Amino acid sequence: MRKEDLAKFKGKKITFKRDNSFPDIKIKFVDSFPDYKIKVATDKSFATSDIIKYKEDSSFPDVKLQKTSSFEDFQIWFE
Repeated sequence: MRKEDLAKFKGKKITFKRDNSFPDIKIKFVDSFPDYKIKVATDKSFATSDIIKYKEDSSFPDVKLQKTSSFEDFQIWFE
């Protein structure tokens, strides 16, 4: 999965599940110049059927995400 593939989730809610062995995408959290802005869900009932396996990778990420409280591209529940 590439950062362009995440564009199809704009305006939706997604579940991200940590998987260090075979992730769908490698992410890095940044404070500025993100590829996408996300809002992190705080309620487990938020979980959706759209599940993306991820790995945090600061060296070679596929996508850079910035956590925000408003004007997000999509919302994420982290399992």
